[in-house]
Amino acid sequence: MKQAAVEHEALRHIIGALRTVLDWKPTADDLPRKLSSLRFIAQSFQRHLERLMALKEQDGYMTDVVEQMPAMAEKVQALLRDHDEFEETLHRLVLRLEHLSPDDKPKVEAVCRDMEELLVKLDDHHRREADIMQEAFARDVGGQG
Repeated sequence: MKQAAVEHEALRHIIGALRTVLDWKPTADDLPRKLSSLRFIAQSFQRHLERLMALKEQDGYMTDVVEQMPAMAEKVQALLRDHDEFEETLHRLVLRLEHLSPDDKPKVEAVCRDMEELLVKLDDHHRREADIMQEAFARDVGGQG
C-alpha cells in the first residue's frame, strides 16, 4: 500500500501540471508549445495512472475490501471497470495528441475538453474509492460501550 500512496501523490502532481496546461489559453504562435506540453504530460499521466491502477488491483485494497465485506464486491467490480475505461480512453487521447497538427486549434481544443472530462471522471472515481475504503475499513464494528 505504501507504493500505491507514493504513486498516488506523484499522479496528483502530474494532474496538477496537466490542468495547468489544459487551462493555458495560447496565442496562435503558442499553440505548438501547448500541444508539445500536452503530449509530454499526457504520456506521463498515462504511465503513472496505469501503474497506480495496477498496484491497487494487484497489491492494493480491492481484494481486502471484498474479503472484509463481500457485499461490496459489486462496487469494487465497478471500480475495476472504471480502470479499464480510463486506460482505453487515455490511450485514445494520447494517440490523438500524437497525430494532431499544431495548426489545428479546433482539434487541439477538442482533445483538451476530452482530457478535462476524463479528469472529472477520475476525480469522481477517487471519491467513490475513498468512500468504499472508509466503509470497509473504518466502520465501527462495536465493542466496549
